[in-house]
Amino acid sequence: MLRGWRTRALLTQEQLAERSGLNVRTVRRMEGDALSRPRAASVVLLAEALELSDAERARLSSAARGLPAPAGAGDPAAGDVPRRPPAGAGGLEAVTVPRQLPADVAALVGRDRELGILADRPASPSAPVACVSGMAGVGKTALAVHAAHRLAPLFPDGQLFVDLHGHARATAPVEPGTALARMLRALGVPGERIPWHPDDRAALYRSVLAGRRVLIVLDDAADERRLHPLLPAGPGCHVIVTSRRRLTWDGDARGVPLDVLPVPDAVALFSRLAQLDAGAPEGDLAEVVRRCGLLPLAIRIAAARLLARPAWDVRHLLDRLAWDRLTELADGQHSVAAALDRSYERLPADQRRAYRLLGTGCHADFGPGAAAALLDTSTPLAGRLLDQLLDAHLLQETAPCRYRMHDLVHEHAAALRPADAGPGGHARRPGLRSRTPRWQR
Repeated sequence: MLRGWRTRALLTQEQLAERSGLNVRTVRRMEGDALSRPRAASVVLLAEALELSDAERARLSSAARGLPAPAGAGDPAAGDVPRRPPAGAGGLEAVTVPRQLPADVAALVGRDRELGILADRPASPSAPVACVSGMAGVGKTALAVHAAHRLAPLFPDGQLFVDLHGHARATAPVEPGTALARMLRALGVPGERIPWHPDDRAALYRSVLAGRRVLIVLDDAADERRLHPLLPAGPGCHVIVTSRRRLTWDGDARGVPLDVLPVPDAVALFSRLAQLDAGAPEGDLAEVVRRCGLLPLAIRIAAARLLARPAWDVRHLLDRLAWDRLTELADGQHSVAAALDRSYERLPADQRRAYRLLGTGCHADFGPGAAAALLDTSTPLAGRLLDQLLDAHLLQETAPCRYRMHDLVHEHAAALRPADAGPGGHARRPGLRSRTPRWQR
């Protein structure tokens, strides 16, 4: 009986002895049935260390005294998940209820359809995972966090948020074992009880979540390998994933692809963030958001720059965006070019080469044949490279086997050096434009 509960808790005999304050020899003798009458104090210490329920404590106490098990007592072979009793019962802490969601976004415009998909039947057993995917800067995290705040009341056992750093600057993607340890601690598992092996951590994670209703947001997932161990097994929990890549799943999942905003929604977002009055010219506003590529990150940066410079007007901002958009669309730590850099840096070498060449040689929509000629390769191989860039949201598919680059992505690719121009082939070409912009004359 004791061995079954210890195995369920993923503890070794040494770990159980340390946690309970007993000698490891005592634990071994009790598991081997060589200690016919263990002390009552030892039984209490073991029950607390294993976090046994009241029924399981009664069963252990009866067995220690050589009595038959009480009716309804827990069976350690049944796989029951140990529950923490309320604070003050047996000296154990209450269940930890994490509330880890970041602050909700103040301005979310034009995402009603996607928000409806995320909010519809979130705990359905057939699709407990929703994956928001899209290019850098399209607003995946903002949508996921906003949806999570709306869904939070449906998950009273807590909300977890983990930034997986799939495309973070100067930070490697978070490994599953590291993410699992963080989530287990947030769920109340003491650090000394977290197993060393990632597979054991995943098993304990699923056990702790069994029977609970927890909402989990996994932001910026790099790939499926790092993501799958973080998914709960039961239907009571719900997961929202964001990723710059199209991910594949072993089970059912709802895909929520996120595109750039329609012009009216983009204008509404820009006007709200820039705090513009109703007198701003509609035509100029529409042209500003078009020059931002209708990309929410670019629109937010442009609005922040306009708001921070009272001497500027919308026309002046238009002039600047007509000159070098990637240089202008940067504000402090936020930069469209930097966001695209991180997508580019995560590509394998053959895809990076294809990305650079497509940026310099393809200015409209194109097919695999044109790409093959540009890349100096076969049409089937060019098609595979195009599909891989499409999966990374660095290409758009306008029709079956017809592709184009988003305007800002095209400018970013065109500004990268060829592979033989320097280490990594990543620095930008100097002097892409030689004229002086009108606003600098």
